[in-house]
Amino acid sequence: MRKTQIIKFYYQDENSYDPYSDEDTPAEPKLVAKRYANVTDVGTNRLIELFSKLDQNAKVVRLDAPINEAWSYLTIDNGSIKYRLETQRQPLKGTTLIVDEDNG
Repeated sequence: MRKTQIIKFYYQDENSYDPYSDEDTPAEPKLVAKRYANVTDVGTNRLIELFSKLDQNAKVVRLDAPINEAWSYLTIDNGSIKYRLETQRQPLKGTTLIVDEDNG
């Protein structure tokens, strides 16, 4: 299995409240890790099991090793879409992540 997509893992703190401006200031995301992975779409049966609907933009990300650092979201091939973790598996070889497009 070829690992040709570049996956970037980011960590982003919660918004912090600034009492002087009376606004929430978004925290800057921090790059935690960058790995090569194999990325495919989730199958129809698995989509229904996980999300109970078919209109999800979920992906299966297969890595050689787990990401040991805390991360909030990932991007695929420098794309603008953020993906959040739904499920993580540790088979005999590598790590498998099922991620879902972040809508918020």
